[in-house]
Amino acid sequence: MGDLRVENPKTTEAFVAALAEQMVKLPLGVSEDEPGVVFDADGETVFVVDVNNERPDDQVEQIAMWIVLAVNTCGGFKLEMQ
Repeated sequence: MGDLRVENPKTTEAFVAALAEQMVKLPLGVSEDEPGVVFDADGETVFVVDVNNERPDDQVEQIAMWIVLAVNTCGGFKLEMQ
């Protein structure tokens, strides 16, 4: 298997710009209707956690929320308690 090369952005702005180059606009969000579906600020699906449906929905929802929290935090967004 070949090496995977990842260029790490050095600033929040560079991270946001790198996502924008891939047509992903922050902040990300999780679907309330479809467990594991993560979408961007424009409502476009970015990825699906557990696409093969091997985990229980509550685990999938939690994993998706953690990933969204991490990506949004790296993009300069702060967690808001609801």
